[in-house]
Amino acid sequence: MSRTEHTPPQSPHRGASASSSDEGNQRRAHAVHTMRTMRSASIASLEVAVLALILIAVRRISVAIWRLPNGDVFEYHSYALAFWTQYPLFRSFPVEYPPLAIVPFSLTLVPPLADYQSVFTYWMGAFVLLGYLGVRRFAGRRRALAYFVYLVIGAAATVLERFDIFPALVTLAALWAAQRRRYTEAYLLLAVGVLLKLYPIFLLPLVAIEQWRTIGAPNMLQVFAQVPAARSIAGLPARLRAAIAAVWRSQEAWRVAEGMAVGLGGVAVGFLVALALNPAGALTGFTYANNRPLQVESTPATLLWLGTLVGIPAHADFSFVSLNYVGPLDVILKPLSAAALVAGCLWSYWRQALGKLTIGQAFIACLCAVLVTNKIFSPQYLIWVVPFVAAEEGVDLVWLIICALTTTIFPYLYGLRNPIQTVTFGWQFMPTVALRNLLLLYVTIRALTRSNAPAPATASDSQPALPAFAAPPTASETTPDEQTHGKIQTDETMPLPLEYAERPDMRIAPTGPILSDLE
Repeated sequence: MSRTEHTPPQSPHRGASASSSDEGNQRRAHAVHTMRTMRSASIASLEVAVLALILIAVRRISVAIWRLPNGDVFEYHSYALAFWTQYPLFRSFPVEYPPLAIVPFSLTLVPPLADYQSVFTYWMGAFVLLGYLGVRRFAGRRRALAYFVYLVIGAAATVLERFDIFPALVTLAALWAAQRRRYTEAYLLLAVGVLLKLYPIFLLPLVAIEQWRTIGAPNMLQVFAQVPAARSIAGLPARLRAAIAAVWRSQEAWRVAEGMAVGLGGVAVGFLVALALNPAGALTGFTYANNRPLQVESTPATLLWLGTLVGIPAHADFSFVSLNYVGPLDVILKPLSAAALVAGCLWSYWRQALGKLTIGQAFIACLCAVLVTNKIFSPQYLIWVVPFVAAEEGVDLVWLIICALTTTIFPYLYGLRNPIQTVTFGWQFMPTVALRNLLLLYVTIRALTRSNAPAPATASDSQPALPAFAAPPTASETTPDEQTHGKIQTDETMPLPLEYAERPDMRIAPTGPILSDLE
């Protein structure tokens, strides 16, 4: 006779007690999360308050000690008044700036106080603090503090008196969007940046390259390697035709083309609207920049000054509302400067396409190339790049020295002599500029030649992104089936790349669609 096991009846209250316990744990976890969030918000608020006081102190030093002129803000205010109040309305665009620059210029009118200089500086201070919160959110507290330190040390005299923090933060937001594969937003933000201050046009290809790499567009060297006689010069036309055909057939390549069309289309629309409103004044920023001589702080001007040490004449000249350096060599240095700028940008694109640079590193390299080769380098241009250096690299001693030298040049050395045409007569001025530019050249070369970029996160953990021009895999590195399809065999458990693994806010699910940003 078998014995049947007897299971004691379960108390009806046991399930209820377990449910109550789970709800209690959830409430406690929610309370802890709320407390941590409030604590973090309180700390951030305290930091912002302290930094705001520092900015107020910087403003007081600029007015009371450095006695900086307010010519730039006066110009911004004049442009804004002309645009909004001068008939016919909405026709007066800034002469030396792109049309959308009228937006930050209009901040001098909001609120409409007599002291528009202070109104503008408060607005710029607010954007500096907004940038701090952004870097703190996306890169961490230490790098946010580095961002603020760079601006205070390197742009104390300009960050509140110029509008350059505005396009700098727009381009930084474009980088963050691209790092999170929000490519449409990145292209549009860069278009806005171009309409504010032109230079972000050099960054558009970097977003396209990043998109190309992460969505699985054709690897061009693999395409070349699959064409017969690929190693001979005679096979070059066939290789090019194969590459064009591969791109034409690739849906992913068309996605990249659509993204570039969004960015360039946004720029075109902005200028076309301005052209329709004012045919004579919409494009004056291009002609103004083209006609300017070598600005005294630029690297080409430093070369011009070095020529004077061996007897080649050159002298300071005040024109285009800036101090410039002119001489017989400037007819050679101007085109060389433009060629070097293009070469530096192309090299940053190539290094990123090879997978040697992350998109953040490529942004820094490209911006450094623009600064060090440009024929114009006003002190506020440093604001274009230091937010990226802080967000991507943190504190760097060489960059701190560059920042300190920039503030030494302006306002200190500029203020030693009056009128401004005599500034270069001081023995300290041009050597200090040369030292700053030499260090800037060093960090540019360092940024362009580094090779420590991890691979970006990809569309699928079974198919990681390849550099756009990476060397094709050998037969020993692929399975026969994958050799047929040109795919590299990978481990599905591949860990998240270091670029994203070290920053929790950048972690992206390795599976799922990544093309929806352009749809």
